[in-house]
Amino acid sequence: MKDHKYNILYLDDEESNLRIFRAAFKQFYKIFIAKSGMEGLEVLKENEIHLIITDQRMPKMTGVEFLERILHDYPEPVRIILTGFSDIEDIIRALNKCAIYRYIVKPWNREEMKLTIDKALETYQLRKDNLSLVNELKQINANLEDKIKERTAELLEAKEKAEEASRAKELFLSTMSHEIRTPLNAIVGVSNLLKMADIPQEHLDSIEILEISANNLLVLINDILDLSKIEAGKIELESTDFNLKNLIRGIHKTLDTKVSDKGLDLELDFDDQLPDFIVGDQVRLGQIITNLLSNAVKFTEYGFVRTTVKKIKERDDEVDLLFIIQDSGIGISEEMINKIFEDFSQASTDTTRKYGGTGLGLGITKKLVGLHGGEIIVESEVGKGSAFKFQINFRKSDKVIEDERLTIKSQDELKDLEGLNILVVEDNKFNQAIAKKFLTGWNAEVTFANNGVEALEILKTDRSFKIILMDIQMPEMDGYEATKQIRSLPQPYYQEIPIIALTASTLSGEREKVLKAGMNDFVMKPFKPEMLYGTIQTFSSGKIAGGNKEEKEEEKEAQRGEIKFGRFKRMVENDASFYAELLELTIEDYKQFKEEFDESIDKSEHEKISEICHKIRPSLITLGLKWLDDDILALRGKLKEEPPNSEKIQAEKEKIIYNLDFVMESLQKELDQV
Repeated sequence: MKDHKYNILYLDDEESNLRIFRAAFKQFYKIFIAKSGMEGLEVLKENEIHLIITDQRMPKMTGVEFLERILHDYPEPVRIILTGFSDIEDIIRALNKCAIYRYIVKPWNREEMKLTIDKALETYQLRKDNLSLVNELKQINANLEDKIKERTAELLEAKEKAEEASRAKELFLSTMSHEIRTPLNAIVGVSNLLKMADIPQEHLDSIEILEISANNLLVLINDILDLSKIEAGKIELESTDFNLKNLIRGIHKTLDTKVSDKGLDLELDFDDQLPDFIVGDQVRLGQIITNLLSNAVKFTEYGFVRTTVKKIKERDDEVDLLFIIQDSGIGISEEMINKIFEDFSQASTDTTRKYGGTGLGLGITKKLVGLHGGEIIVESEVGKGSAFKFQINFRKSDKVIEDERLTIKSQDELKDLEGLNILVVEDNKFNQAIAKKFLTGWNAEVTFANNGVEALEILKTDRSFKIILMDIQMPEMDGYEATKQIRSLPQPYYQEIPIIALTASTLSGEREKVLKAGMNDFVMKPFKPEMLYGTIQTFSSGKIAGGNKEEKEEEKEAQRGEIKFGRFKRMVENDASFYAELLELTIEDYKQFKEEFDESIDKSEHEKISEICHKIRPSLITLGLKWLDDDILALRGKLKEEPPNSEKIQAEKEKIIYNLDFVMESLQKELDQV
């Protein structure tokens, strides 16, 4: 990709932010800037823009409103929104209406922003190339009947291009999934870490809402990709030995919290003649049962949800099993029973408003049952519940229950990886931080490599690692090539060390590609801690020293009167000149904030206070100044109850201004040392 030919429009109402962005990227692209949506429209009229990056919070016209306004007249530029967590409803709106490529939570990191911009511009070029291809195909089709004999060769070429376009579509879906999963990995990971911390209940409730929202978005991504794969015939069922009863018990266990919150009875009824082990696709069967059980719990407010499994017929090496998922929920009307299996359909128009969901789950479930050679039927009555039934034929397994007891025992042990030295090959700093927190929390020793090249250099001189966690998409050398080169080294150590892929890719055949490259297994990002731990434990049998340690003390917040510059330094990636420029701009921002804050407090201008506090808050968080952010928030609350000239308000304001002076002095000292 030739960077110099691409034009980027950056919108932000803060002059300092515009200067920072231009300073950071002017050597790579042609940068156009605008302080408002109206200025942005003027830039678009005069210049060909390939990528638009806009702040969400701007006066008169927000980032989403700007993107909605230009969508019809300027459909080609790729769109990125800079936002804070508080703008999530606007971001959902942007995803639905504005076709944004990605949203980035402020404050941004220069290296990650550069990678995101490059990928966005690659997407722009792919769209442009595909548009040219589509126009070419339209012209071919218009003249097809008259010229079919003389154009046979051209049609064959067009067919190849169409197949290439289909592959490009699949690659695009996978790339989009990867880009969405990357911030989701950070959100889910940090949520899990916060839940482990000793924090007030009201904050735990907020964290739970954040985690549920992230998981809902992840389910939506998975549903859309699964539907696309099934319709394209890309899903093939696997045949492995698995314990049927343990699979279903595990699914029930994941629903315990939801069932308990609703006061429902979650019942399980196994036929006494069921085999313990069968041969089939454990993942897809689990997906079918999970979808049906989740729906049953969602639409049942009181009563029960029951899973029944019966043996219908048995032959020498096969067995037919009947699965029934029954509930005492709201039920389905007779005229809607056949429609619920249609993609994006739900039983009534208000179902989405009341219960949420995309209407994809049952459509995917029916298709997966069909892949197994079965058919799903529904018996239901409004107000009295529903029963979903399907029958599948499985091969019998030669495994015995004793093997499973060992698995259960292993799963029940406390999470402790003491004595396990792990090499994590991962280029994303957020993912590194989350992986480090969990792995060190489980007492493992962790070393990081930023790409495959670094991993090879480390491994050639250090064979103390017992397992490797390998990201797939990385600069310089990706996970596939790195694994192949590790396996090609002559010593037996390099052929035997387990390599686990960490991937957000959803391309069909990903598992086969991972195994073919020489990896042992993969964990999908954003990973669940239990899944990561279980996979590591499975492939590190005999490599863990054992024994438990007390949990390490959580990393403490910056104390009152402290400033942390670590994140600022990571943002600039050892670029001293850029770091100095960032410090200078930050000092200017705090000076302006101090003046405007002092004046707006005295005038009790709540809207103005909200605006300036929103702008300065990312900087407060980056510098670890949560204590100052809390003081400002507290004063804003008191200002709604008391007049601005009261002694209490004035005293609190003066304390905050004193602390702002302290912050600016500290920033100046840091600048003097650079």
